[in-house]
Amino acid sequence: MQRMHVPAPDLVLRTESNSDASGPDNRGLEIEMTETTGPGLLNIREAARYLGISHHTLYKLLERREVPAAKIGGSWRFNRATLDEFVASQSLVPRPRVLVIDPIKGDRDLLADFAVARAGQIDTVASAADAIVQLGRAKPDLVFVGGDTVEAVASTVNTLREEGIEARIVVVVAPGNAAIASPAMEHGPVFLLPKPVDRDDVISILTLITH
Repeated sequence: MQRMHVPAPDLVLRTESNSDASGPDNRGLEIEMTETTGPGLLNIREAARYLGISHHTLYKLLERREVPAAKIGGSWRFNRATLDEFVASQSLVPRPRVLVIDPIKGDRDLLADFAVARAGQIDTVASAADAIVQLGRAKPDLVFVGGDTVEAVASTVNTLREEGIEARIVVVVAPGNAAIASPAMEHGPVFLLPKPVDRDDVISILTLITH
């Protein structure tokens, strides 16, 4: 199959050879609408590249109505100038580096997914030891700590403090299990984030520490 572009910016002419054809015909010819963007407009993949994020992340931001866009003919379209304004406005708001420590991958991925709209960078690891290796000399601004026992939370928080990480701590707790956060409280105030984790609660915490 061969693909070649024709002058019209919104059309791709795709031709397909037909070995059974006795002579030239158009049976293998079809017009494929791959772009309907005009000057200054971007489709979803172009906008994702322009913003430097994956198109999956951009879809999530669209679902949350956190990026300006318009739906034309069932497809999302983005104005380049409006995206520039959006990026400029976002750059004025401090975006913290977030560390998520939880032995359960699904739980830490969920937290990271909720935090992506307000965090500058997100590191997800299974343990404090993994965090030290991954962070190197970098220091997070906020740490989410998940664990099912007092001992697990105490070990995580102690390791972080011993390594000089003084970030604010958010302990993710199951209902009725707030006592597991007590080791973290020995090192200063902490946030308690109840399960099941709610996106708005995560955003509220991130907003609070950046103001």
